[in-house]
Amino acid sequence: MKTKQALLIGVAFIGLAGASASWAAPEVEGGPTVDEVVVTAQRVEQNLQKVPVAVTAIGGEELEARKLNDLNQLQLVAPSFQTTTDNAFSLRGVGSNIFLPTVDSSVGVMVDDVSLGVPLFQSNGVFNDIARIEVLRGPQGLLFGRNASAGLLNVVTNRPRLGELGGTFGAEYNNRDTAAGGNFGIVLRGTVNVPVTDTSALRVNMLVSSQDPIAHATVTSPTGAQVDQKQERIAARVKYLWEPTDATSVYATADYSRERGAGGIWDRTLRSVGAGTYSGYLASIGAKAGPRNLEYGIDSASGNFRSVDTYGVSLSVSHDLSPNLTISNIIAWRRYDLQLNLDTDYSTLDLFNTNRNGSNNRQLSEELRLAFNFDRVDGQVGVYYFGSVNNGYTQLFANFGSGIPNFFGGDFSTRNTSQSTAAFGQVNFHVTDALTLIAGGRLTYDKVKVDISQDFGTYVNGPGLYGPQGNFKFSESNTDFSYKIGAQYQVTPDIMAYLTYATGYKGPAYPQNLGSTAFDPYIAPETVEDVEAGIRTTLFDGRLRLNVSGFYEEFTDFQTQTYDSVAALFRLTNAGGLRSQGVEIDGVFRPTEQLTINFGASYTDTEFTDFITTCYPGQTVAQGCVAGQFQAKGLAPAGSPKFTSTLQAVYDIPVGDNLLTLEANWFRRSSVNFSPNGDPGTALGGVDIFGASLTYRFGERYKASLFCKNCADEYVPSFLSHVTADPTAILQSWNYNSVRTIGLSFDMDF
Repeated sequence: MKTKQALLIGVAFIGLAGASASWAAPEVEGGPTVDEVVVTAQRVEQNLQKVPVAVTAIGGEELEARKLNDLNQLQLVAPSFQTTTDNAFSLRGVGSNIFLPTVDSSVGVMVDDVSLGVPLFQSNGVFNDIARIEVLRGPQGLLFGRNASAGLLNVVTNRPRLGELGGTFGAEYNNRDTAAGGNFGIVLRGTVNVPVTDTSALRVNMLVSSQDPIAHATVTSPTGAQVDQKQERIAARVKYLWEPTDATSVYATADYSRERGAGGIWDRTLRSVGAGTYSGYLASIGAKAGPRNLEYGIDSASGNFRSVDTYGVSLSVSHDLSPNLTISNIIAWRRYDLQLNLDTDYSTLDLFNTNRNGSNNRQLSEELRLAFNFDRVDGQVGVYYFGSVNNGYTQLFANFGSGIPNFFGGDFSTRNTSQSTAAFGQVNFHVTDALTLIAGGRLTYDKVKVDISQDFGTYVNGPGLYGPQGNFKFSESNTDFSYKIGAQYQVTPDIMAYLTYATGYKGPAYPQNLGSTAFDPYIAPETVEDVEAGIRTTLFDGRLRLNVSGFYEEFTDFQTQTYDSVAALFRLTNAGGLRSQGVEIDGVFRPTEQLTINFGASYTDTEFTDFITTCYPGQTVAQGCVAGQFQAKGLAPAGSPKFTSTLQAVYDIPVGDNLLTLEANWFRRSSVNFSPNGDPGTALGGVDIFGASLTYRFGERYKASLFCKNCADEYVPSFLSHVTADPTAILQSWNYNSVRTIGLSFDMDF
C-alpha cells in the first residue's frame, strides 16, 4: 500500500478542516437554508453532515423531477457512479463489468436492507415510491450484507404510514423524436396507503411501463419466431407495517416484477465496419455505419427476446430492549427466472444467430443485529448469512456464412452454489463532544462450488467452443477478516472532518463453464485497501452545504473478465492489481427562497497496476501485443472516466395559491474507453447531456410537468465493443439516456 500518498490526502483534508472556519460568511438573521438530509449510511439514521462516509443522497422528489426511472439512469445525478451494459455498475472508476449471473458486482445494491446479490436482480430496479437513494463510495461490506468492495447503492422506499388513508397516481408520456425504433413510451405509477388498525398500515405500489426500442430492426426471422423489441415492465410491491408498541416494529414486504423485450438493452447497431463480413451489408437495409446509426437486423429462427421475472419477500422485526439497546432481525428470500435468445450478429446475415440462455437464481439472507447507544459509546454488532443457488444453461450456434447448420457452437448447463457466513461490528467512541474514534471489523467465511456439464452437442467444425466435453465439479472456501478504523472531529457545529482506513472484500466465485482442464477455474476473492478523508460543511448561515472527500484505493485480485478472441467468449479472471485515487464534491446552495442549486463533481484517476488481458484486433507487437496477450498496466478499466460532474438549478415561482417550478440540469463526462486494453475502436469522447422541466402544482394535490432529457439530442452509446462475427466491425449499444426524450407527466394525490 502506498501509505505516503494516502497519508498526504488525509493530512491535506484534516488541514482543510482546521482552516475551514474562515470560509463562513457573517451570520444573517432568517433567510433560506438548505434542507437537512437524513441517511442510513451506517445502518442507523443520521444527519448527512455527521456521517464519516463519502455518500451522495438523492431524494425521491429529485428523481421524480428529473424523470429518472431506474438504476441505469442514476449516473445523471451521482457523478462517481457509472453504468455501461448489462447492469455493469462502477463507483470511482471501479466496477466488475462481468456479464455473468453467478458473480456479484463490486458495487452492491441493497433495497430496504436486503442485498440484491448478483446483477440480474438489479435488472428490474424500477424507481417507484422511493424515499431516497444513497450512493455510498468506497468499501461498504462491513455493515451492508456482503461483497460491496467498491461501494453500494442503498435504496430506501417509503414505508406504510400509520393512520393515513390516501395515495398517489402518476402518468408519464415519453416521446423520443429521433429514435428509429419508435417514439412512444408510457409509465403509469400508483400507490395506496391504507390503515389496517390503529397500529398497522398497508402500502401497495404498482407500476406499468411500455417503451419503444431506440434502434429499428429489419426482421426477416421465420414466422413464429419470438421477436420482442419493446421493453415492457410490470412491477408490484406490497408493504405491511405493524407497531404494536412504541418499542416494537414488524415490517413485511413482498414484490414481483416482470420485464419483457430487449428495448434499451439490446438496441445495438454498427458504429463502423472494416473490410470484413459487414462491409457491404448495411446498404441492403438502407443504413450506414456511424455514430448516429440506429438500424440493425434480425433473422434468427430462435428469435430475439428477453424475459425476466423477479420475486421477493422479506420480514424485518425490531425491538427496543431498553432506551440504549435495539435488537433487529431481517430475513429475505429472492428469486429470478431468465429466458433469452440473442441474434448475436445483429444483422439479417446467417452468421451467429443463436445465443440462447436460461437461468434461475434463488437466494436467502438472514441478519441479526444489536444496536447500542450509551453516553460515550455507540455502534452495532451482528451476524449474517447468505446462500444462493444458480441453475443455468447456454447454447451457441453459428454458421459464419458457411450455410452449414451448427457449423460452430457450444453448450453447457451449470449449477453454482454460494454460502457466506459473517460476524461483524462497529463501535464509535466519543472521546470528547468533538472527537469520535471509529473501529469495526467483519469476519467472513465463504464457500462456493460449481457442477458443470458442457459441450455434448454436435458441431461440424470440431468440439464445442467452451472447452473439453464432460462433467466437472469444483469447490473452494475462504476466510477473510476486513476492518475499518478512523476518526471524525467536529471542528465547529457546522464543520466536521474525518479520516478512515478500511479494507474491503468480495468473495470467491466460479464461472459457468470450464475453458480448459489445464487450469483451475476458481476465481480468487477480491480485496481492497482504502484511505479516505473528508470534510462536511454547512456555510453562509445554512445557505450552502459543501462536502468534499479524497480517497486512495488499491485492489488486489480484482475480479473482471477478458475477451477470448479465439473462442469468441468472455472469460472470468482476476486482475493482479487496480488503483483508484481522486477527489469528490457534493453540494447544495440556496441563495434565495426560490432558487436551489445542486452540484457535484468527481475527479478519479483509476488504472490497472497488473492485468494480463487479450490484445484488441489489429494490435501489433510494437503496441504491446505478445502471443495474443497484453499487459494493461497503466490503463483505465472499461468505462472509467477521469472527470464527471452534475449541475441542477431549481427555481420556484408562486402563482397565487399554486406554484410554477423551472428546473434545468447538466451532466458532463470526460472520455472513456470501453475496453481495458486501450482499443482505439472502443474509445468514446466526452459527452454533455442537458435536461430541463417545467412543473405546475395545483394546490397540494395536482402536478403537471413538461420535460426533456438529453435535450440537445447528443447520441450517447452506453457501450462499444467488437462484433463477434466480424472483429473488424464496432458495435454500439443504446439505452434510454442515449437520445432526446420529450415528455409530459401528471401526478395527483388522493
